[in-house]
Amino acid sequence: MPSLIIDRALAPSGQRVVYLARFQDSLIPEDMRRAAEAVASLEVLDIDDPDDSPFLWGWESWGNVVVKVVSGADTNTIARLQAEVDILAAVRPANFPKLLYANLFKTNPETDEPLAERLYVTIEEFIEGNPLEDIWQHYCGDEKRIATLALGVANALMPLWVHPQRFVHRDIKPPNILVRPNGEVVVIDLGVVRETGAKGLTQTGFVAPLTPGYAAPEQFRDERALICFKTDFFAIGVVMYLLASGIHPFHWDNDMDQLDVQIATLKHDPKPLAELVQVSQSFSDFVERAMKKAQFERQRTPNIFVEQLEALCGLNQNH
Repeated sequence: MPSLIIDRALAPSGQRVVYLARFQDSLIPEDMRRAAEAVASLEVLDIDDPDDSPFLWGWESWGNVVVKVVSGADTNTIARLQAEVDILAAVRPANFPKLLYANLFKTNPETDEPLAERLYVTIEEFIEGNPLEDIWQHYCGDEKRIATLALGVANALMPLWVHPQRFVHRDIKPPNILVRPNGEVVVIDLGVVRETGAKGLTQTGFVAPLTPGYAAPEQFRDERALICFKTDFFAIGVVMYLLASGIHPFHWDNDMDQLDVQIATLKHDPKPLAELVQVSQSFSDFVERAMKKAQFERQRTPNIFVEQLEALCGLNQNH
């Protein structure tokens, strides 16, 4: 991508590197520019469709972007990445970063020469904000602020939950929650989203991707038929508990390994928040119910979950 200017790497991790970058149209070679201009002049383009814009041409207007590059990915990884792209294109949730471009490169687009390794590249809008993991102390003990944050997460996920395919995020945790300067919540990383009841991409005999400490019991047990929006409720409850008490309900000791955290999630019942810190009984009860081991004991529907959060925020006086 000759017009790509990389400012810095944001998050190198295994096969994937995430870059903060931008594009400069003047750097596009003349032949590529002419081809892009010809496409732009002949077609009626949907500017909201990442697949419906000329390659490179006009990308300077995007400003700062996040470029994610995965090299040498296996078939399952590519399928998971493509699933994220497909979900963003199908649902287009407002409180997720806007997907601008996605493609699997097998050849150099400038020279058409084969690449040594396949590169899966996605480009998203850059979100001006802070990951919750960096600012979580600002929420400690502030019940209404925590409830407002949780409501923002739930509202961001609502388009997934109520979609006809009933998508589930499955990896809600502080690093995947961004807070804009105006307090608006943005959820990132749809890499492990799946359709409720659908066959996953994970091979038989392997537990699907999850984050110990935030994953619900049905995820650890790999009870795929039970993984639904209530799985996300559990993770939101864990985040609320951590913010309210400063204590992780299932990972309270840094020496705990992943198996310890898994066992704690399955067997340990955290103390109700009302017994640990100064929060209202209704706040404590909401979090306790969201973190119930049995999926059927959590809030019954996304609408009920949101309505109860609105009540905790003082937005709904009927609950």
